[in-house]
Amino acid sequence: MQIEDGAGTGRRVSVTLNNRLDVLAVTATTEHHANEEGRAYHLPFDQAPTAGGDCIIYIENSDDEDMCIEGIWLSPSGATEIYFQLGDTGTRNAATGVVPVNCNAGSGNTADGTFEVGADLDGGAATLAGGTEIERYVYRAAADSAYRNFEQDIFIPKNSTLTIWSSAIVTINGTLVFNYHEGTV
Repeated sequence: MQIEDGAGTGRRVSVTLNNRLDVLAVTATTEHHANEEGRAYHLPFDQAPTAGGDCIIYIENSDDEDMCIEGIWLSPSGATEIYFQLGDTGTRNAATGVVPVNCNAGSGNTADGTFEVGADLDGGAATLAGGTEIERYVYRAAADSAYRNFEQDIFIPKNSTLTIWSSAIVTINGTLVFNYHEGTV
């Protein structure tokens, strides 16, 4: 068996004395590639709930490609627990639409989805419920901005949701970091 280049020139690949393929390759992270494609975004927010246990951010992906949540910058103004849920559905109370910022200044792409913030998205006549908690950060006091990487990136398929909640009435400043990309091999 012989391995040849994919361009049809008939050139064969080189193999070392240890039977290893000789390769000169360029690698890039998935995040870098998504940004080159104009598909990487930041969602800055500054929100305080009206009561403990309120939903303050709602995101629903409407893109055909998976939304990949890489991590989040957080800075709460006091003690709280900030937690994340997948799969919440229903109407939201007093939601304000926000527009994520494209991280590629040369791209005209916009994020495909519903992006909302509010002080009590699950309150009043809202029916937002049914999600499953996947991550929780505990703050015992106010904290300066720090990046929290999700050890397992969070994938949000089309028509699926991510919500962010706070256990206490404190202002939470932050930036959600995400991109869209096709699944990996």
